[in-house]
Amino acid sequence: EIKRSIESLRDIDYQTWQVIVYPSSKVSKNLNLRIVGFPGSLRFDHPTNLIINSGRKNWELKDITNKIKVKSDVLNDSAAEFDIGPLIADLDKNRPLRLSLPGLINDLPIPPYLVSEWRTLVQ
Repeated sequence: EIKRSIESLRDIDYQTWQVIVYPSSKVSKNLNLRIVGFPGSLRFDHPTNLIINSGRKNWELKDITNKIKVKSDVLNDSAAEFDIGPLIADLDKNRPLRLSLPGLINDLPIPPYLVSEWRTLVQ
């Protein structure tokens, strides 16, 4: 059994994204963030780091899509994976976040309830 968080969210341009947070392995407390867009409508160029901000705080998450152990045919061109561990470790509150990915996502709001869910995955 693997705990994970899955949510479909819309960015400010009304594009729908599936946001999945899950442990990188069954024994690890490191978390990966997978962002999936509608297949065929876009293409992620790897590596492209994910920019996250919350008020005055900013984070840049590394694109690990090419490094994950999942076969490349499982992840199509409309998906990307990021190491979300540094962000979760730095958060002390369930604050709203805003994600952006240059050229693809202008502003994807992450509500506090979802941040809370992500933080519980490392406990």
